[in-house]
Amino acid sequence: MIDIFMFDIETTSQYENIEEFKHNDNKGYNLFFKKFEKYNWCDKHGDIGKAYLEEGPIISTYGKIICISFGYIDNGQQRVSSFYGDDEKDIVNRFNELLRKIEKKNFKLGGYRILYFDIPWLLHKLYKYKIKPADIITLYNKKPWENRIVDISEDWKLRFAYAYSFDEVCYQLGVESPKDNMNGSEVHVAYYQGRIEDIKRYCESDVRASIEVSKLIY
Repeated sequence: MIDIFMFDIETTSQYENIEEFKHNDNKGYNLFFKKFEKYNWCDKHGDIGKAYLEEGPIISTYGKIICISFGYIDNGQQRVSSFYGDDEKDIVNRFNELLRKIEKKNFKLGGYRILYFDIPWLLHKLYKYKIKPADIITLYNKKPWENRIVDISEDWKLRFAYAYSFDEVCYQLGVESPKDNMNGSEVHVAYYQGRIEDIKRYCESDVRASIEVSKLIY
């Protein structure tokens, strides 16, 4: 088994609802409204308020990172921890500093769909706060053998026509799914209900499941 430092992020929208968004950030609201019209989200969501609740948390422009969980195997035992809370800048800065330490070791950086979600989000936020990203998450101008990213979703799908959810992968491998107690679509509501500890536990369970999956396929 290769040494993989697993991580997962949880995100929510910047504001609890569309009314707060429009009141506090008219420029951002207008940009979101243009996207709402461009992609015909009215057909998908019904109205812009529902679109914001569902799309805002998955688009880095309109959302924020509220938890980053991470873990690895140490002498046969899982070591899992998190940076989480309301201060996005502090969360991403602390995790970036941790990555600087990790990249000096023999770890690869892993997770599920991190190439398409977690890493882009993290990079966008580091750029926003003018923080230089750790080398391990920068993909530009690297040769293939210099890349230290392991994306389970890519390795599991291979060239098969269909994509898989992480829940499906866990099911097929007999690994307890982290989605049994919460899923990503519930994070927004949980956050604005003040349930940040529940979100952290869910995020950490995702990392634990990723570690168990990696033990079976790498």
